[in-house]
Amino acid sequence: MNNLFLTTRGVVFLLLFIILSFHTCKIVSSQPLLPQLERMLIQYGVAAAPQDQTLCQATTYFLCNDNDGDGVSHITHVLFTNNINYASVGEPDPNMRSLYLPQLIVLQISLNSLMVANISMNIFELIKDLNTLTTLSFYSDPTIAIVPPNFTFPLLGTITLENCPNLSNLPPTFLNNSQSLFLMFIFTPIRSMTIDHTYYLPALSSFSIDLDGRDGSHFINITSHSFPKLTIAHCGGKVENNPGQCNLNIGYPEKILYLTVTGPLSSVSPYPITSLAYPILERIVLRYMGLSSFPLVGTYPPKLQHLNLGYNNLGSISSIPSSLTLLILEGNQFISIDSTLISGHPGLDLLNMAYNPDFTGPITDIYCAHILNVVGTSVSSLPDCYWCYKNVSGGYYIVTSLPEPVNFFCDRINIVTNNGQYVLTGQNIGWGSSKSNYTLTKVVPNKVLNATFINPPLIPTNVTLEMSSYIGAPKTQITLFEGGITIGKLYLQSSNTSLQANLSIYVTINPNLVHTVQFDNQNCSNLYDVVVKRFECKITGIQTGVHIVTVSNDYYTRSKNFEFDAPYPKIYSISPLPAQVGTFVQIQGYYGPLLGMAVSFYKDNGQTSVPSCNQNLLLRPSPSIISCYLMTALTNETVDVVVADTDGTYSGSFLVSLEYICQQSTDNCHGNGQCNTTGQCVCNSNGYYNDCSKPYPIISSGSYDVNNTKLVSLYGDFGPYGQSNLSIKINNTLDCTVNLKSQTLITCDLEKTPNYGLSSVQLQLDSLDANVKNILYLRRPSNGGNNGTTTTASSTTTTTTSTSGGTTPDTPQQQCEKQTSHCYGHGICNVNGICQCDKDYNQADNCFTKFINTTITPNTTSPTVSFDIDGIDFQFEVVSIQELDFDSNIVKELFISNYTWIVNASTNNITTIVDYQLNTTLSSIPLTNSSTDINSILFQSVKVLSTISFSTQSRDIQFGDQQLHINANSIKLSVNVTNWQYSSNLATLRVVFRTIIINNQTVEYDCNEKEIDPLSYDSLSSLQYLRVIKDDIQFNGRFIDVALSDGRPTYSQTQLISLTQSTSNEDESIALIGINLPQCQSCVLDPDFSPLLIEKQSECDSKSNTWRIIVGVVVGGVGAIAIATASLVYYKKIQLSKTTNKQMKMKLEKFSTS
Repeated sequence: MNNLFLTTRGVVFLLLFIILSFHTCKIVSSQPLLPQLERMLIQYGVAAAPQDQTLCQATTYFLCNDNDGDGVSHITHVLFTNNINYASVGEPDPNMRSLYLPQLIVLQISLNSLMVANISMNIFELIKDLNTLTTLSFYSDPTIAIVPPNFTFPLLGTITLENCPNLSNLPPTFLNNSQSLFLMFIFTPIRSMTIDHTYYLPALSSFSIDLDGRDGSHFINITSHSFPKLTIAHCGGKVENNPGQCNLNIGYPEKILYLTVTGPLSSVSPYPITSLAYPILERIVLRYMGLSSFPLVGTYPPKLQHLNLGYNNLGSISSIPSSLTLLILEGNQFISIDSTLISGHPGLDLLNMAYNPDFTGPITDIYCAHILNVVGTSVSSLPDCYWCYKNVSGGYYIVTSLPEPVNFFCDRINIVTNNGQYVLTGQNIGWGSSKSNYTLTKVVPNKVLNATFINPPLIPTNVTLEMSSYIGAPKTQITLFEGGITIGKLYLQSSNTSLQANLSIYVTINPNLVHTVQFDNQNCSNLYDVVVKRFECKITGIQTGVHIVTVSNDYYTRSKNFEFDAPYPKIYSISPLPAQVGTFVQIQGYYGPLLGMAVSFYKDNGQTSVPSCNQNLLLRPSPSIISCYLMTALTNETVDVVVADTDGTYSGSFLVSLEYICQQSTDNCHGNGQCNTTGQCVCNSNGYYNDCSKPYPIISSGSYDVNNTKLVSLYGDFGPYGQSNLSIKINNTLDCTVNLKSQTLITCDLEKTPNYGLSSVQLQLDSLDANVKNILYLRRPSNGGNNGTTTTASSTTTTTTSTSGGTTPDTPQQQCEKQTSHCYGHGICNVNGICQCDKDYNQADNCFTKFINTTITPNTTSPTVSFDIDGIDFQFEVVSIQELDFDSNIVKELFISNYTWIVNASTNNITTIVDYQLNTTLSSIPLTNSSTDINSILFQSVKVLSTISFSTQSRDIQFGDQQLHINANSIKLSVNVTNWQYSSNLATLRVVFRTIIINNQTVEYDCNEKEIDPLSYDSLSSLQYLRVIKDDIQFNGRFIDVALSDGRPTYSQTQLISLTQSTSNEDESIALIGINLPQCQSCVLDPDFSPLLIEKQSECDSKSNTWRIIVGVVVGGVGAIAIATASLVYYKKIQLSKTTNKQMKMKLEKFSTS
């Protein structure tokens, strides 16, 4: 037999009687149901259930699912519901002891009668091992008589037991420790139930139980230990035969939302009900308890909405809680109720006074705001508001046994219209209704209703209103038309020469009514355009400020404010601030054609005039600037500055607040915070000081001690607060123990010797972090040139020579001779493998190129290195300065082209020095009048200096801890960036340069062409050389990996940012090169450049006469520099013959030794 898998999952009122032994069976086509399942259907008389493979299709009784994806249908729900009518079809197997339904989640049994085939077969016994159940529900099941021991289900969420007559006792183990149970409804009178300190239902939120009184009273303790999440508690004592007594003790009433206690002599604690004990209580039901005094005292629970005190012995009520919407007092001993309690509570929707036999009322019009039940009372008359709605079917507003008065007529209504929304007022107008073309919503029942009409007519029209949504509701006739006003867009077209304007007012109105228009409470001659629904109004003398437009008719008035900004005068800024008496400030703005101007100062919100400017020193240095010699300080008080023409017709104002002074004096908190209203900087984080200008901690450079590499020195800004709670790691792994600390220097000791190469530093102090990449560089010691490699511009590799005695490596000298073709005929290789060049040949190129004399003309507008030699040009220019975040994203960028340079040149006929200073205070990009870019303001304090120098003699220049040799006729370029305002302590700088490189460039030697990569990198992936080849001129340059950070040498990586194909020349590409710097206040780059000549060899038969030249750009540790060099054509021709002869001689020597 195939296996049948039956899953479990379910909700509400579930009962499963499907028995499948301890094997699972797959439901297969044309196979009958298992005998166990058939017998369970017999037990409950479910004759209509299918008996074949269609079991899972009968959703009336079963739900199945293939949750495991194995092609097997599993029963998850058994639903014997809809009041199953028992049909006797035999007897079930009496030996059945349990159900095997391993995936059942919902079990629901609801019987129409108390009949089953075998009443002794307890369903609780059969299901006690089904651990996947989430919902159990039983109605009128006579088999439930005893609860088995340990009757607990780990996933059960809801259980309902209703009208199960043979269940009388619930043991202490009943569902105890059910972790998921949140709803428990026991609507079967229980004679015995024990809840003690061992009972624990951690998720239960709603608990309801009915008790039978035959075995005495019951004490139920609701404690936070047993029921930590309970918010709804219902304990009902049986009222009829054998009344039950429930004594409910609530240990944490502050969590209870709904509370129900019923039954004679039942009680609840804490009692009475107060807002202190039950602060969030919303519903109270205390019925059949024999209460003789009102159970609420003092301040009532503020959220109480429903109060049901039916069938007690109450005769009076002191007050009605203001939040109450439902009050049930039926079955008590009331004779009357204070009318002031009723009239003062229009929010009470329902009042039930039924079965108070001596209650006479009287019921007057003040009751009309409430739905009322007075059945079984001595009330003898009702107001008309109730008789109007007595015969409404489908809803009720009055429940009474009184007969309707003879010839009763329902008088109702007065109407006040209100622009699409209408207010209906009158008497007996009901509780509201809704129809297709209108809605009536109650405000005060029977007196005030809000009416909303769809498309109300524009001419008076009769309309029938039905005062209730139910059949038989009263109707009334009204006359309705639209009279409302809606003011839409306002357009003000001002004159360019005077303060006159034309105001267009777009409206939605009833065109059948006469309307008037006012501007600032003065009548405006208006023209109404029916087609576009627009009023036109001519205005003269309008001033800057807020104005009001009013449109009205005989019924309604509508107003709308708008703000007018006069074309002039306008004040955009006042600087510099703060400013003392006797100093000048500039009031910048737009003053139009006005010539004579007056400046006034006001304090106290414009109420007090104070001295402003010395009128004898009131200057106009430009049409947009007024220069004011202050007679009142603009420092720590709010001052309103007003500029007007001499007769006061035109004026504009500007508020100099403490916040504005702070913005001016701190450059908007240096871009790292905001000024508050008291003039103080509030920084974006606590990692700043000095008005948010100084982020910290900052590591600007670091170094290892020369004699002890375990000793690390870190330089930077570590804050002015004592450097507390300081810890340091190298590469996130090595701890560094601090031995000295100050605001600018920290030294620490490593546990072990660090590795060669680059290292990052992780520093924490004052709960702030600094993480700086590649700030430490431990270089390998020099090997003296004895390791078989050369330290020239060209890379060398170790080679070997095979002999009969084995393989021996070449000496450094042999390697040099092979790789450089004997230094290209212009020098010799020494024993260390380094070319020793003839006079004027360049050792950096292994003697391949030759220094030449050339005339260099400096750029007089910008520090761009540019050369033009017989039409051969080369340029290398600075483009921008970027601030990068920790992930190398651009935070802000200063574009050099937005500013101009201040240039100063000097020479002594040997060395020429040209100094450039970027004028960051004056941008070539105009700022808007309404606002300025915060970065543009911050850039004004940045100093960018550049120096180009060149000499006819060679020079040795000290740069940090290195000495750089600069050849004659070479150019050295330095760039210095000072006082950059950083956004965070993790930010760094990058100086960006632009140049043009040649694609697929080659050089020729010994009749062979060799491709030359224009970019080459060192072992740390830092750009080391840039080469550009044009004819027989080579521009040589180098990018060294050192920069100066606040005067100290630090590692600096040069990188290719982008390479873009030129749109004007397919053989060229545009390269953007960036030099990275740590966070420093003074950052220096210092490269040098040399013009070189490549001498042309004798012509080769298979080769072209065309020579190509390499341009190498060498950037000293401080910057990216472009150098161009010119070749002298005349000089090349003279040297051609000598070079050819020498090269031929070297070839012959090479052949003779091979």
